[in-house]
Amino acid sequence: MQASAIIFDAPYHVRLGSVDIPSPAVGEVLLEALYTLISPGTDLRCRAGKQEGAVFPFIPGYSFVGRVLARGEDATIPEGALVYCNGTSAASINLAWGGHVSHAVRAERELFPIPDGLDPLHASAAHLAAIAYRGVRLSQPKPHETVAVIGLGAIGALAARLHALTGARVVAADLSPFRVALAQQAGVEAFVPQGTLAEAFTAKLPGGADVVVDATGAPSVLPQAIEVAKQKPWDDSADPGARFVIQGSYPDAFSVPYQPAFRRELSFHMPRDAQPRDFRTVLDLMARGVLDVSGVISAVRPPEAAAETYAALAEPGVELITVAFQWNAL
Repeated sequence: MQASAIIFDAPYHVRLGSVDIPSPAVGEVLLEALYTLISPGTDLRCRAGKQEGAVFPFIPGYSFVGRVLARGEDATIPEGALVYCNGTSAASINLAWGGHVSHAVRAERELFPIPDGLDPLHASAAHLAAIAYRGVRLSQPKPHETVAVIGLGAIGALAARLHALTGARVVAADLSPFRVALAQQAGVEAFVPQGTLAEAFTAKLPGGADVVVDATGAPSVLPQAIEVAKQKPWDDSADPGARFVIQGSYPDAFSVPYQPAFRRELSFHMPRDAQPRDFRTVLDLMARGVLDVSGVISAVRPPEAAAETYAALAEPGVELITVAFQWNAL
């Protein structure tokens, strides 16, 4: 069938075009999109032509919420069911990862049913939330510990909220007063840092942070963020040292200053994506009202506005966290 898709033809060239989506094969289903969500770090890197493995022209995006339109042989999910997936697994042009499309074909085993009562718009943030939750699972904060989150874009905002669910004290920082205000509205202790990051966080966490989450994706921030982690005493304690979660999205290589990391005996964690259990967990947390993602989705726009939406998200200081495209009504 013919579908509409957001297509990146070349660096910084974005359009809405037509693509062909195949009929569902054995074990597959055909989906009609309700919402797809921009992952700002990844989508903007794709738009700039800096995503490894992405070959122009391609369909970007990896967050798709839709309803089942038709089933291939052996597929059992009911028609009309609302589901989350990464997007289409096949189309007449390249995919990276095929999320921003009006219709998708996907294996039934790769679908995540949306729990009853969960707003499909909020469900579109499942992948971003799952990535952030994967970072929580790796860092394993305890209720008596402290967590410093640096950068309150989509991943950082969700990381702060999810780390707080463990009972740990979470303190977050961003240079954007807009992002800080949104975090505060969500109950996160957030502030705009003055001076160096170490100085700013020392005023909040004099002993340093047990867990530091760098969600900025800015190589220049990483050395400063390391200084926020607590020092490890040179004694006989069983203290394992601080953990550092590199939660940002980097297009190129970055370096780690050895001595500051060595003195703290930092453990580094780099969530590469998310596991199916992470998707199931965050969808459940959202459905139960434990995790609120409403402030992270700043706007809902038609896919025809894709070019200007990406251009706006790339502007420094823009008062947008991320944007969802609405393809069809519920």
